Amino acid sequence: IASYQAIKHKLANAYIKNTLARSNCYYGAWALNTEAGELPLAAATARVGAIQAYYYASKENVQTHGGMGFTWEFDCQFYYRRAKLLSVNLGSEGFWQDRLIQAVEQSNVA
Repeated sequence: IASYQAIKHKLANAYIKNTLARSNCYYGAWALNTEAGELPLAAATARVGAIQAYYYASKENVQTHGGMGFTWEFDCQFYYRRAKLLSVNLGSEGFWQDRLIQAVEQSNVA
């Protein structure tokens, strides 16, 4: 992998998205634990970040493995399918983005 710079960029982007999603989840957990008024904002931020990070990582995993990534011999396709399924289980990404926008608008009004 060290000699393929394009792969390194994909891995770096996946790492950044996962780190940001983890940070957003910590923010959501803090808001839930302290019963903060910004819980709707924190929950929507965590959900959108998690959806985007997992989908991106699973998609790039399949692309990195090439044609073998979508065969039964590797588990890459399971992660990709699970990412697609989990992205709609508790509401689609668009639904949570709308909730995030509403929470930001409400926090700007207050």
